Formats: sequence, C-alpha cells, structure tokens
Amino acid sequence: MIKLETMNSEIKLSREFEGKVEALEEAITKECQKYKGIPVAISGGIDSGTTAALTKPDFVISVSLPGDEKYDETKHAEEVARHLDVKRIVVKTDHTLFDSSMEEAVKAIGRPIPHFNIFPLFEMYKKLHSMGVKELILGDGPDESMSGYTRNLIMKYLYDSYGKQGFTHYHPMLNYILPDPVVTYAEIVKKPLEQVSPLMEGLPLVKGMNKVDMQLMRPDMDDMSNGIARHFGIRNIRPLQDNPVIDNMMYELPDELKIHDDVGKVALRLIAEKHLPFGIAWRKRKVGGPVYPVGKFWGQADEFDKKKYLAYQENILNK
Repeated sequence: MIKLETMNSEIKLSREFEGKVEALEEAITKECQKYKGIPVAISGGIDSGTTAALTKPDFVISVSLPGDEKYDETKHAEEVARHLDVKRIVVKTDHTLFDSSMEEAVKAIGRPIPHFNIFPLFEMYKKLHSMGVKELILGDGPDESMSGYTRNLIMKYLYDSYGKQGFTHYHPMLNYILPDPVVTYAEIVKKPLEQVSPLMEGLPLVKGMNKVDMQLMRPDMDDMSNGIARHFGIRNIRPLQDNPVIDNMMYELPDELKIHDDVGKVALRLIAEKHLPFGIAWRKRKVGGPVYPVGKFWGQADEFDKKKYLAYQENILNK
C-alpha cells in the first residue's frame, strides 16, 4: 500500500490504483503538451492549475469578483501563478456593466444558462479579445467525470449509510429518510426524472452521478463559455475534456480515486500535488468560480436565485 497525506487524513493507495493514477497522469501530460504557450484561464483550483502547469502558458488569466473568499478566489489563482512563475492577468468586474454585458452575453449564448459565471466570463473574454488572443485553454471536464461537485460528495456520504454495519437492520428507516438516489439526484440537478433515470439505471451511485453530470449538466457549461468565446472570435480548448480517451479514463476510475472523505477528484489531486502547492492540491470549500453573486446586487437574501436569474435571461432573449 502507498500512503498519501491529504489535508486532514491519509489515503492508502494500492499498487493497482497507483498504476491508474500514473496512467492518467501520462495521458494528461501528453495531451497538455500539444498546447504549450496558449493562455490558460485559472480559478485557483486543481483543474485549471494542473493544466497550466503542464501546458506552460505564456500567461494565465483570472477574474476578480466582489466580496470575500466565498466568491473571490483570486488569492488562490495568484498563489498558483506565483508557484508556476507565470505572468497573471487579472480582470476586475464592474457591476455597472452587468446589464449591458449580460444582454450581449446571453444573446451570444442563445439560451438561458443556470450558471452564475456568465458575467465574469464575458468580461474575461472581452479582455482577451482586446489583447488579440484567439485561443484559450480551460480546465473544464473533471468536475463532471470525477465527482468535483459538492452534491456528489454529499450524495455518497448519505447513501453510504446503507453499508454501515450498525444500520443493517434499519434500511426501512433509511428508505424513509433517503428517497431513491435517482429521484434525489434528479431533484438536485433540476433535470427531468425521465432524463436522469436511464443514465443512472444499473450503475453504482458515483458513476451514475458522473454520467448525468457529463451528459446533462456539462452542455450548459460548454454552451455558456463556447457561445461567449465565439462572440469574441476565440476558440476554447479543454485538454481534460476534449480528448475522449482522457475523459473516459476519468469516468472509469474506481470510487476510491474520485471521492475520499469530503474531497472529490482524488486522482487528479494526487497528480496536482506534484505541480501545485499542497494547500491548493487539497483545498476544500471551493465555490467553482468565477461565480457572480447576482442576487446580492439585486437585494435578495439568496445571492444565487436561479429562478429569477433564468427569468432575467429569458427577458433579454424575448426583447
């Protein structure tokens, strides 16, 4: 067994699992080397940070958001850039531009998108366009294929209760507390049960969630960033997602290399810690930025009111 320290616990990695991590690292490294020098958008997390470490970009770019660390992750992006010794460009958001930028962005995307990244991404691509940049590398992909979302961690934590020895005779009670995981996950991701059920049917929970995330949730993220990028004449490159071999390697990893305690994307973190500060590689409490707290500026208690946010976009498209 190979023992690896995380921020607050220890992972015991078998030789078999170690080989899977090494194979993934080799595939990722080979893919990233194709795009040497191209700018990388970094958030301060492991996906974009590892991608930047392996592609060796001319510069990286990140977005500064208003508020505390819950929204603004630029200090982590700065730490990554400093560690990699690469130039970093920071785009600062100006809320007075929100409505005009959103109108242009939503029309470029062509449909409402539930993600709160639209405005900061639009400002980032606008800056890149002014610099004459034609290609941008993104770290997208592992969140869907390797359980990078908090919902994945919570679902596994809760439904693992069925395997607890002390709960062996209490499955009826668990059934009462925890609905069918397919039903629960459909509710969480706000997708029709008839779309979610066929994707999760017959699969273990983690792999089922990953399949839903890859096929139903990922298109929203891709349509958003691709639509804005095209608007500014920029091509997005996603080394960790565009290559189907790598995407499938991540999806096929065993649960132990995806989720450990309350962190996801374990295999990628093991790779990342070779290239990034240890605290970044195993950092928790990451929102998934740049996430703009729209409701906060609308005077709402809920800074992420998707219903109002989508209605706002619908209104733009119907003008």
